[in-house]
Amino acid sequence: MSRQELLEYLFKEIEKCGFKIVDVGFFPVPAAVNFDNKIMIYNSDEASPFEIAHELIHVLNKDNHRGDYFDATNPQEVIANRESVLLLWEIFEANGGSYEYFNVFVNTTDAPFELAESIIKNEYLEMHKAITEIFEDEIKVSINKQEMHDYIIDYISYFDVIETVNIYQFLDRYHLSHNFYNMAETEFQQLLGTV
Repeated sequence: MSRQELLEYLFKEIEKCGFKIVDVGFFPVPAAVNFDNKIMIYNSDEASPFEIAHELIHVLNKDNHRGDYFDATNPQEVIANRESVLLLWEIFEANGGSYEYFNVFVNTTDAPFELAESIIKNEYLEMHKAITEIFEDEIKVSINKQEMHDYIIDYISYFDVIETVNIYQFLDRYHLSHNFYNMAETEFQQLLGTV
């Protein structure tokens, strides 16, 4: 989705909430909404998708006492910043984006890099942790001790002398999850006679 398509989508979402959108070229801030009058004023020369998404979040949350523009001490502004990054990320992923293309996300949306990175990284870490917890037993069951033994025998056959073993390198070489670290460590210790 291009920057312009993204802006058009966000404008439509604001209009669906019953807001009138007015482009004012001399407006001193990129965008602002007045919830009581159901109007959003924006400066098309200045407004980015992040700023429009930020205002959409204010509309959705019915924020009407926000204080100064992007006041970092105001909880409504902090929430709008966070939720606008998550909304834009959801749109980005729905259009084929992924964390590998994080810079494209930032360039398209003009989301503040550090803010977006911290929010998206936390989301990914939480999601990875949840998936790991859900499937931990299945992952452990998917490889048995004999298979691990066979992989290790194959691995050590490439070396004349083994002084140390990097278990993570071993797991990566055989495309095994790092969740198998303890199983591999135990098997290496038994095969190499170390404890």
